[in-house]
Amino acid sequence: MVSTSGLSGSGTNINIRGISTITGNSQPLWVVDGVPFDGGTNNQSTNFTYGNQTSSRFLDLDPNNIASISILKGLSATTLYGSAGRNGVILVTTKNGSTGTVHKKQEVTVSQSFFQTKAVLPDYNTQYGGGFDLSLGIAFFSNWGAKFTNPPAVVKHPYDRAALANVFPQFAGAPYLYKFYNSVHNFFQTGNTSTTSINVSGTSGKLNYNMNYGYTGDAGYIPMNSMFKNTFGVGGSAKLTNNLTISGTLNYVSDDVKSPPTSNSYGNNPANTSIFGNVMYTPTAVDLMGLPYENPFDHSSVYYRGSNDIQNPRWTLYNSFTDDKVSRVFGQMRIGLDLAKGINLSYHVGIDNYTESQMYAQNKGGIFTPTGILRTSTALNTIMDHTVLLNFNRNLNSNFNLNLDAGFNARKYNFSQTGMTSTQQLVYGLMNHGNFITHDINSEAGAPLNYNTEKLLMGAFAQGQLGYKDYAFLNFGGRNDWASTVEKSNRSLFYPNVGVSFIPTSVINWLQGNKQINYLKFRLGYSTSANFPDPYSTRPSLNIGTRSFITGGGTAINVNSLQTQLPNPDLKPELLKEAEAGIEGRFIDNRLTLDLSFYRRVANNQILNRFLDPSTGYTFQQINAGTVTNKGIEMALGYDVIRGKKWKWHLDGLWSLNRSNVSDLPSYITRINTSGYSNQGTFAINGQPLGVIMGSYIQRDPKTKQRLVGVDGNYVAANDIGIIGDPNPKYKLTGISELSYKAFSFRMQWDYTAGGDLYSGTSGALLGRGVTKDTQFDRAAPYILPGVLANGQPNNIQISATQAFFSNSITGGAPDETAIYDATCIRLREASLSYQLPAKLLTNLPFGSISVSLSGSNLWYYAPNFPKYIHFDPDVNGLGVGNGRGMEFLTGPSARRYGASIRVTF
Repeated sequence: MVSTSGLSGSGTNINIRGISTITGNSQPLWVVDGVPFDGGTNNQSTNFTYGNQTSSRFLDLDPNNIASISILKGLSATTLYGSAGRNGVILVTTKNGSTGTVHKKQEVTVSQSFFQTKAVLPDYNTQYGGGFDLSLGIAFFSNWGAKFTNPPAVVKHPYDRAALANVFPQFAGAPYLYKFYNSVHNFFQTGNTSTTSINVSGTSGKLNYNMNYGYTGDAGYIPMNSMFKNTFGVGGSAKLTNNLTISGTLNYVSDDVKSPPTSNSYGNNPANTSIFGNVMYTPTAVDLMGLPYENPFDHSSVYYRGSNDIQNPRWTLYNSFTDDKVSRVFGQMRIGLDLAKGINLSYHVGIDNYTESQMYAQNKGGIFTPTGILRTSTALNTIMDHTVLLNFNRNLNSNFNLNLDAGFNARKYNFSQTGMTSTQQLVYGLMNHGNFITHDINSEAGAPLNYNTEKLLMGAFAQGQLGYKDYAFLNFGGRNDWASTVEKSNRSLFYPNVGVSFIPTSVINWLQGNKQINYLKFRLGYSTSANFPDPYSTRPSLNIGTRSFITGGGTAINVNSLQTQLPNPDLKPELLKEAEAGIEGRFIDNRLTLDLSFYRRVANNQILNRFLDPSTGYTFQQINAGTVTNKGIEMALGYDVIRGKKWKWHLDGLWSLNRSNVSDLPSYITRINTSGYSNQGTFAINGQPLGVIMGSYIQRDPKTKQRLVGVDGNYVAANDIGIIGDPNPKYKLTGISELSYKAFSFRMQWDYTAGGDLYSGTSGALLGRGVTKDTQFDRAAPYILPGVLANGQPNNIQISATQAFFSNSITGGAPDETAIYDATCIRLREASLSYQLPAKLLTNLPFGSISVSLSGSNLWYYAPNFPKYIHFDPDVNGLGVGNGRGMEFLTGPSARRYGASIRVTF
């Protein structure tokens, strides 16, 4: 799991067993109470340079209403859940959906928590201010200026300029102290989160029920960032006298996420409006929080630069907005009939329906979109899921048992959206399309805002397990899907799975009752699945554009045109095959547990874009070509260190690695840009891991392979792009410790990521701008860059500190390679201390139980290969939710969270 930002409500990337598709969706399927749940994002810009604030829709789940979560990693899960489960399945059972386990007459649970959130910020340089080569002044992007003195030097006030003479007359001739201002730290605030949850469960006769309400109010670590969520839910189950069982759930959620926009930045103005794009490298002599941020007459942005070419971050804070509002209903109903002993027939229907209203806006007066912009969209997303299931579970004789599920599933996806983008705001502060002059049916990035898509997926499936004397098992299954997104000849696809397992501790005499080997299981399986393409790639379609342009005479011209994509009626789904082997065991009087898995997954017939000569009338066509292979190892170890009456201590360790490889790309497709830019991003290349980072790089000496230094003392850039990093880690390790003594319990989780490269715009920009303590050294001394000259001799050319660090950074135009870092990191992911009041203290009170806890997340981390004082957190993804990893573009610091909660039952 990797977040896209530390902002409240930001999206999250989740990948299970690597990424198996070059261009398709790589996120897992969420299944809530047995029915599919849309956990994706709906980002309207379709361009990461316009920000990645869009939330992942699993945000709509109430954590306090979750009874259990389990993860299905293998392709065998697609037999039951269809091809949507090819990237793994996250099974969520809510308390409303688990009423079959309720046994108490009635229980009311109330929980309340309060947490604070703090941004993890760099330590800033307190000795030098803005400028270049030790010059005195503040009208610079960079922080390579003069050293601070005591008393401070006095310089011309940045607002003492002709353009602002009538706006701020008080600054004419006013002195300005050239000293350290803690601007960046003062720009941030301490965020606060309050969560309230009420749950009522119980039973009445043969009826079990559960009801819940939850509220979350979250103010982020910068002003104007917030998330508010209300959730309601009800569920129940009843066993009727005629062998019928009825159960169902109904949930409603309303949430509202607000934030200033983010965008990519390299330390020299972002590509578009960004709250973090200019604030993080603010020169330390600039009093960001003390200088006015807007012209009081026209509300335009003002800042310290004489050319006013930087949008003041405080102006961005109060004049640039994103808003994501969701109203969602999801639930399910199941009717089961016991036909005979061990034979059950059921019908399960589920719905997931939400309306999402998004806004991206900025008042006029900014440096970006200076005339103002307003983009709004309203989307309606519905998933209807129907399943008829027959279950057979009987002992065939004294030796054999058969558990068989067979059924039919139909799932329909409907998505419709309307939207508009408007520019040229008339009245400042009024965000209404009627207050803008120009209107467009596309987003600011050119993506259409008005469209509908429909997709129907039907499947007949069967899966079962044949057991022999409880020690040998044959698992088998198959599913035939019919998909509406391809032509008739390719719509039907059958994908089977088979597996065997053997439990020697249940049959071998010397292992039965063995105190050292308590349980042992070997398993081997083979599974297949598919990835069907998105709709409308196999047939021609018509683009309709109203008011596409205005003639000189003022006539609005409407346009009908063919799409630029050449249809491919032979397009087929991607095919996935996976082989898996594993060992499970319990040892040493059940103190030690082991779960070890080996897998190899091959995804053929990748759906790729083949680019065409525009003279054909088309620019690209989707084709089937290419293969992605993932192979890996997963190991889980558990050990009971202490198993006493008062003291208990349990340790868990999780270790995993994954290796991917791209092959079989056709000769006319040498590389595929999977995210980022075409000259700086992640790519699929034959013979390379999926998602390698390509960008500009430094030339190497052909003999020594050392970096080449030019006659000016700077590194020499190559003329093309090349592979500069691999974001895939060598392996990941998680350690969990749970220690308890009587009513006290302490839990902590440590994570370690070994290797994996990351392009860090934050580290490259802050180091290049000279704003952190990493550059707090003798700046008057000469510096020599490590490397060799064109003649192969060691570099001996002396350059200034400014030239060494600024000119050879991404901020100064140096190759992208200079911002590549090894993302190795150790992290204290979370820790908690809990206490449950003894029952004897509550005997005469109306409480069933009372527990309190202190907890925190992301409490500490150490990334040794990044500049020390930047405190950069490599657990971030600046490319949004998707297939891109390993790149970050000044998209904001990570967050540290800590607080307390109390839970009371009645």
